[in-house]
Amino acid sequence: MGLPRLGFVFPLAFICRTLMALLLCSLASTAAAKPKVLASIKPLALIAQEVAGSHAAIDTLLPVTASAHDYPLKMSDHRRLRDADLVLWVGAELESFLARPLASLPAQQVLTTYGLSDLFWPELDNHDHAHTSRDNQHQHASGDPHIWLDPRNAAVIARALAERLTQIAPESGAQFTLNAERFSQSLVELDAQLLKQLAPVKPLGFAVYHEGYSHFVSHYGLHQLAYVTFTPERRPGAKHLQELRDVLAKEGRCVFLEPYHNSRSLEEMAHSLGLNIGMLDPVGNEQVSSYHMLMEQLGQSFLRCLADSTDSGAANH
Repeated sequence: MGLPRLGFVFPLAFICRTLMALLLCSLASTAAAKPKVLASIKPLALIAQEVAGSHAAIDTLLPVTASAHDYPLKMSDHRRLRDADLVLWVGAELESFLARPLASLPAQQVLTTYGLSDLFWPELDNHDHAHTSRDNQHQHASGDPHIWLDPRNAAVIARALAERLTQIAPESGAQFTLNAERFSQSLVELDAQLLKQLAPVKPLGFAVYHEGYSHFVSHYGLHQLAYVTFTPERRPGAKHLQELRDVLAKEGRCVFLEPYHNSRSLEEMAHSLGLNIGMLDPVGNEQVSSYHMLMEQLGQSFLRCLADSTDSGAANH
């Protein structure tokens, strides 16, 4: 005598639901198994996304409006640091507020990009830092921590990150390596494009708001005369501002401001000298969605402010 038909239907439905639940749990577990990378600042997160693709989760610690030099960590930030499989930062030379929290994490959980051996560093000439007061003479020299502003360094960071992620998730290692190499190849084209675009404005003098562009300026052969302040949080002294005015009056073409910083006095100085005013953003706003976009926008900012003054500069000076 066979079992009633109903006796088969109910267990079968139950089994199907159970299998479906197990499958969903398995998928959720797989997604959760992706390495979690916490980048200190947006530029590093943009590079990390290129390497990770869909095989790691990338998050950024600092909002784009925050200063990388001095940021008050919240309790939730400390949890994010501990929970990350890998924390990607420049180093104490830039994000000094992270030095102590990261020192308590295992070494394999932190990737310090400032210490990478293959990085390219600016070559300073006789004009660099020549027009700064003693109050502002902190020498980044070849150690300017804004290393991502040279595309060659972005490639170095990408390869180092791919290697570290492979140690964390070996099953995705081949993809991390492939992504890093593809990104590096695309940077060669980006670099060539920027070199060509900026060539016509190389001799034109300018001042930047803070001393953080030497990687970009040196690599592309631009003519930076001075900076307003060493870091955005540091207010320039009256003597330094007078020296800045004297230098710009002689051979300045453009003064670059930065978002999120009050620059009214600098704008007034630029207007009184007949200089163009540009805007530089080394980190990228919310609309910047890739490293290429960040660098292209930076190049365009230099080009617009300096090229626009090529004709008007002669009349103003």
